[in-house]
Amino acid sequence: MLVFLCRSSWLTLIGVLLAGVISGLSSAALVALINSTLSHSLAAELLPWLFGGLSIAVLSSGFLSHYLLNRLSAKIVCDLRVHISRLILAAPYPYLQKLGKPMLLAHLTEDISAIANASQLLPVVCINCAVVIGCMAYLSWLSWHLALILGGVIAFGVLSSSLFREWPKNAMLKAREEYDVLSNDFRALTEGIRELKLHKQRSDAFMAQSLAASAEAYRRYSFRGAVAYVLVNQWAQLLYYSVIGVILYVFPVWQAIDQKMIGGYALVFLFMMSPLSILTTSLPVFSRAKVSLQKVRQLGDQLESRVVSADEPDKPESSAHFSGLSLQGVTHSFHREKENRNFTLGPIDLAFKPGELVFLVGGNGSGKTTLAMLLIGLYRPERGFIRYNGEVVDDSNRDDYLQNFSVIFSDFYLFDELYGIANESPLITDYLQRLHLHHKVQVENGRFSSVNLSQGQRKRLALLVAYLEDRPFYVFDEWAADQDPEFKHLFYTELLPALKNRGKTVLIISHDDRYFYLADRCIKLEEGRITAIDKPAAAAKQATSH
Repeated sequence: MLVFLCRSSWLTLIGVLLAGVISGLSSAALVALINSTLSHSLAAELLPWLFGGLSIAVLSSGFLSHYLLNRLSAKIVCDLRVHISRLILAAPYPYLQKLGKPMLLAHLTEDISAIANASQLLPVVCINCAVVIGCMAYLSWLSWHLALILGGVIAFGVLSSSLFREWPKNAMLKAREEYDVLSNDFRALTEGIRELKLHKQRSDAFMAQSLAASAEAYRRYSFRGAVAYVLVNQWAQLLYYSVIGVILYVFPVWQAIDQKMIGGYALVFLFMMSPLSILTTSLPVFSRAKVSLQKVRQLGDQLESRVVSADEPDKPESSAHFSGLSLQGVTHSFHREKENRNFTLGPIDLAFKPGELVFLVGGNGSGKTTLAMLLIGLYRPERGFIRYNGEVVDDSNRDDYLQNFSVIFSDFYLFDELYGIANESPLITDYLQRLHLHHKVQVENGRFSSVNLSQGQRKRLALLVAYLEDRPFYVFDEWAADQDPEFKHLFYTELLPALKNRGKTVLIISHDDRYFYLADRCIKLEEGRITAIDKPAAAAKQATSH
């Protein structure tokens, strides 16, 4: 943690440590002053001034230490979250799919919060370390014999406690790994709540076999780690009480000592017990933070190794000019878990030109969505290549290539704000009326007044966003599946032809065969291969002319 914080701001960390040391030493001096007052070893007229000065030093330096590190901690957490988020945005989409949403969310929430908690505890550790050191210095001044014994006991307590530290550390590591599983179960619970409610046997089995089992495993490992740290702390407390017993009852028998000195030793050591206990009880927090820091760094290294070129925030939009797109010998394969086999798409040879309306059809599992993901650049071809405006798409220009598409996925996400889109366009009101959303949604300061809509209405709102993006190439994956017949007809017969007339290329993944006649081409996929390419629009024109 010290190395991590020092890399973030070594100057602030030095200020934190100095303020903490001053606060701790002032606290130790304050205890020594109280003991001197009780033993009447200092001039009475000086005592109030010394007491007041030391009290102010303790409070002000303690506040400064906490203030500096809390400010540093808040900045580090913010920077760390933004850094990981930027890496996620820059990493290849297939790799993010492999990592999974629950793991990414756990890193952004649980892990970074654990790091923040530990960093905020650091001033307390510094202050209490300084208190212990200051008290030990004062006790050495009173009697170096007793201080030597006391130092030996504390050293023995620290060394013996460290021998048992691996057990709670391993338990904390297993608990953190189990949290990833539990996060995945929480996601399944929230996203699959309808399916669970409709099938009681499935719901009971899910709770018993997955969520409850993961929650119990997380509880077991967390509890095991916490109990281990409590035992370590209790062992240290036993040693400290043993020392007090030795000072009070054993040492006076062995060597004649002034009772005032013994009283001072007992008072100071009782005061030291609280800082020592805080130091030992802080071990679980730093252990969790160490595990979380390793996890976050590991994620950062993995993402950075996959990033070819990060997004440039001030980079201008790519040119809207579109002359043609072609896939030449493109293949892509992946493992289908449910069928326990590899699926290969391709080789695919296709070409698209401006102002073209293309339907992509085929049965479930034929590879339609995979082909669309290759086309828009989220998946990378294993063989073959893609040309856009005659230029081969590779890692050096892939980000520019992605900016030419406006896509509504079947499992789309609708943002509640028009990020990166001019929101004062007069077309917004017109589109809202045409999509029959004007009575439900308004755009106020670039933000939708509501996205709490039915699935069909949310898809229409996503269509509005796609229109405003004004990209040369549009892809719609089963957009009309959740629409009423009225809007389905509007989509196919008015909205799609309007995009085509504006020179946009549109690819529609659909099963609505009654509208295939509108297509310039219908591309049929079966088991990852193109089996037919029909031209319904040309055939319809020819039939009309005859």
